[in-house]
Amino acid sequence: MGMKLIFVRHGQTDFNKNKLPQGQEIDAPLNETGIRQAEEAAKFIPAEIDFIIASPMKRAAQTAEILNRVLNKRIEFRDDVKELRYGDLAGKPWPQIAEILNDADAKEKDDAIAFDYSMHGGDSAESFKARVAAFAKEMQDTYPDKTILVAAHGGVIDAMHILFPQEEKATTDNASVHEFTF
Repeated sequence: MGMKLIFVRHGQTDFNKNKLPQGQEIDAPLNETGIRQAEEAAKFIPAEIDFIIASPMKRAAQTAEILNRVLNKRIEFRDDVKELRYGDLAGKPWPQIAEILNDADAKEKDDAIAFDYSMHGGDSAESFKARVAAFAKEMQDTYPDKTILVAAHGGVIDAMHILFPQEEKATTDNASVHEFTF
């Protein structure tokens, strides 16, 4: 059968609405739209989930709990699926981040994991991708025949798409669902 990791990005927060990166530094809850998005995403989760892993950050934990109203599975909270750390750049508008990093390409969240935030107290792109890769390998080694739902963050899902390209990379909008088969 193989192993599946089904990632769901957390629902919208007010920071997402205002296009401001949260990283690990800002632990914002879902807003009303985010709650509705998580409820809607639950309709697209296959029934054969064995258990749920979630980032302990409020937005992902709330999303996991909303999804679990339908699934009724065990939830395990893990730090290794927390979002990228932006350091002192968290919460700043992307154009300002691009200016600080002196890189015009940093204006878009879609490329957020390509940049090195370590000089600002955050993660480097390589250390972040290494953390996500280690998580995926541990899941493959420990649960080779399971289907696991992972409630996480856009950066984690972007890293998964880079590390384990699938046929089609969907956008990592709030409450989007991404399946990886190993």
